[in-house]
Amino acid sequence: MSSQLFIYYRIPKTEISVAIQCAQRLMHALREQGLGHGQLFQREEADKPYFTLMEVIYPNPGHSDSLGTFTTQVELLAANCFADLPSNPGRHIELFSEVNG
Repeated sequence: MSSQLFIYYRIPKTEISVAIQCAQRLMHALREQGLGHGQLFQREEADKPYFTLMEVIYPNPGHSDSLGTFTTQVELLAANCFADLPSNPGRHIELFSEVNG
């Protein structure tokens, strides 16, 4: 069964370019460490002072039986990758699994 992590968070518009670099660093670290791969999406909130970023992370098959451990590993990587931001973004994680049949 395949699962994906959907992680979204708000970034002040003044910090968006640094935040995107941090998120791309995270996507690269996931691949480099053999954990999985991901995609990054953004939505500009026209009447708000922030962007919403969303990561969709696809764990490698070896991690599908230990998603709690996988999620913890992703968050540890994220804490390191987002260290360049003045404050750590409040990352909201949701886990979805494919419906079979």
